[in-house]
Amino acid sequence: MAGKAKEALRGPGLTELLDKGPESGRLLGALAGGRLGGTLLFHGPDGAGKSSLAFYLAAALNCRESGGRGAPCGVCDSCRKVERLAHPDVIWIPPVPGSFYKNGRLDEERLAEVYEQRRQAPWLDLRFPEKSEHHLGAVARVRAEAEKSCYEGRNKVFIMTGAEKLRLEAANALLKLLEEPRAGVWLILCTERPSGLLPTILSRCQRLRVRRPGRAAALGVLCGRFGQEESTAAELLALADSNLSLAFRLLDQESLDRQREWIGAVFEAVLARGMEPSFSLLEDRSGPFYNRGDFERFAAGLTQGLRDALVMRLGGPQPAAANRALCDFSERTVDAASLTGLLGRMAGLGDDLGRNVNLRLLGWSIIADMRKAVGIEHGDD
Repeated sequence: MAGKAKEALRGPGLTELLDKGPESGRLLGALAGGRLGGTLLFHGPDGAGKSSLAFYLAAALNCRESGGRGAPCGVCDSCRKVERLAHPDVIWIPPVPGSFYKNGRLDEERLAEVYEQRRQAPWLDLRFPEKSEHHLGAVARVRAEAEKSCYEGRNKVFIMTGAEKLRLEAANALLKLLEEPRAGVWLILCTERPSGLLPTILSRCQRLRVRRPGRAAALGVLCGRFGQEESTAAELLALADSNLSLAFRLLDQESLDRQREWIGAVFEAVLARGMEPSFSLLEDRSGPFYNRGDFERFAAGLTQGLRDALVMRLGGPQPAAANRALCDFSERTVDAASLTGLLGRMAGLGDDLGRNVNLRLLGWSIIADMRKAVGIEHGDD
């Protein structure tokens, strides 16, 4: 990745987009009018900027120039500390594996490593070999910190990302915390799936749906801040299904090349005689079926490939990025309806991933559906 791109990845959010966004405008208006509740739920798809917006609000609540009543200045000592994840009164709570806890206490050194990863590349996935969740110890930490006075700011702000990953005992403990609100204490929950939270927690939250930035704005960021050529930026957004966060993750040329290889390999395996190519693909530990973040990137790229196949099936032009396997797949599909059904299946993957399904089984199911779309049933040669 170029030095300019590395530098641009620093900090928790894209302030220039947030300053102009409708969500930040509503938040700041509610803050100035005293209508902003102490427990907030930011929900929306991956790449919408939920956590970026949360840090933006945290900066606004503690900004020394605005006095906590308007947009953050971005230059005062408080705003800069929030940007560096170094403000003692703004605490980020990510989901982590259970191995981060010993006797119910969080391993601070391991958490510090996670914070450093976020500082260096805030849009990259946190990758753990184990399942990551919010454990009871995380909520206990919030409760303990909430009872303390502010160290240097005027408000304590807790930002819990991946809130749908609350374990039941942790969710119940959080509910008790919400029943005892404290002045000057703010809790911001960020999630892609509000349905994954207890209804009793949802009922106590002031909710804000956060939408992804438009294509023009996303292209502007990739070309302006990240120095990408417009054609490259457009390809990144296409591969990322207009998900700006995912496009950031693909800025690394190696990741982009690997993404293309994965998609091409799937179309080749689907069209191959017998199941051996598909089995080999699913068991390849360097492929996308052993890591959720890799799988999400693969799924976005495959969705784009299926869209391209549908366009060609309906008589449209061949996309510049289409390879021979993709063209063959489009030609061999039974009809356009089968491709439409596949795209609907891909659109519903979020719920499957939210249930922490086995990625290899999910991949096998997708490949089986793709083979049916070209008239190959299970077990056919």
